[in-house]
Amino acid sequence: GYLQPFSNPQYIPIWKRVWAAKTLEITITLISLFLLSLLFIKQRAFSQYPKVIKYGRFGFMLFTLFFIGYYAQGQLSVVNIYTLLLSLRDGFKFDIFLLDPILFILWTYTFITLFIWGRGLFCGWLCPFGALQELLYRFAQALKLPQIRIKDASHLILQKIKYLILIGLIGVCFYDLGWAQVLAEVEPFKTSITLVFDREWYFVLFAISLLGLGMFIHKFYCRYVCPLGAGLAILGYFHLFEQLDRRKDCGKPCQVCAVRCEIKAIKKSGKVDYNECIQCLECEVIYHDKHQCAPIMLANKRSKKQAVDA
Repeated sequence: GYLQPFSNPQYIPIWKRVWAAKTLEITITLISLFLLSLLFIKQRAFSQYPKVIKYGRFGFMLFTLFFIGYYAQGQLSVVNIYTLLLSLRDGFKFDIFLLDPILFILWTYTFITLFIWGRGLFCGWLCPFGALQELLYRFAQALKLPQIRIKDASHLILQKIKYLILIGLIGVCFYDLGWAQVLAEVEPFKTSITLVFDREWYFVLFAISLLGLGMFIHKFYCRYVCPLGAGLAILGYFHLFEQLDRRKDCGKPCQVCAVRCEIKAIKKSGKVDYNECIQCLECEVIYHDKHQCAPIMLANKRSKKQAVDA
């Protein structure tokens, strides 16, 4: 009986049947990833059109939240990292990862792009919880709720917490997977995205509290708590390209982008911290905008003065 499926020429592996049943979801996901890749490949060209980036990003966040998150259930999680690490220890079984085509496609795409652009592409564009958090933050801004800017010294300390959480979770994963699954609830993904808040009250309260904090402190969870983001940042450290343009005046003396970067991924020196950057492309828009980029504005002013003097 056990060998029967393998001797039956009509037998189709479960994962193939799952993929066939989700052809539409797979097609839409692949198209969206193609368009996102095109945006990043041509980001310098697109960034010269601020409204394209602004509304394009807003639209993609809605797509990520409602299609990838709520409909296709494509929320990546640190629990997926457990599965991979334990598989490497106990014997890798590729079929297990193929049973959820959307997660498989997103993980494959995320892993590849980590080494091209860093963690920002996933964290800023493809994470459903991140999209929910950012949309609520924009809503809070529209309501003119007070926004809290964490001081630089505190920010540098707080952003290390997510790495400590990641190390702790991975250590527990190898010791007791059951406990690791419980502790993984530090991620509010299951509550807010997978189960759409249909859980015990304490899980819902935790998720809503994090989202509430995020309405006053931009991407609070992503910046200081998320173990998945920490893991992606470690791998993304080895990325090939740093496509966010910088000028010699960036940071010395211009601080426009550093001040405008709500996630504090641009240092006062003008250098971009790609471990923290979510690739929102707002600084790239400023770089190309003659009405926002201080060095361009100063150069234009000098040119006009020289033309008048001449």
